[in-house]
Amino acid sequence: QINLPTADAQKPADRPEQLDVAVDAKGNYMINKAPVPANNAATLSAALKSAAGDMKDPVVVINADANAAHQSVVRVMEAAQLAGYARITFTTQAARK
Repeated sequence: QINLPTADAQKPADRPEQLDVAVDAKGNYMINKAPVPANNAATLSAALKSAAGDMKDPVVVINADANAAHQSVVRVMEAAQLAGYARITFTTQAARK
């Protein structure tokens, strides 16, 4: 029989609520895997608010295709600002060696 040591570790912090926004190479948007027709920041902002539902201050996670137009990514950032969401982050992929 092995007696493992004990520790008084704190419970890990809860994962923050987040909205996953994907931007494909053609500039199409998806929020939490649902397609969103948006050709301007105001429309995209309304879609972000709708997807957020009861979330208080979600993190907007932008997952943009490497070939997506810069303006398409900027539009997501502008939409998040219009919706009042200040926390924005990007996902990346590790470089292949």
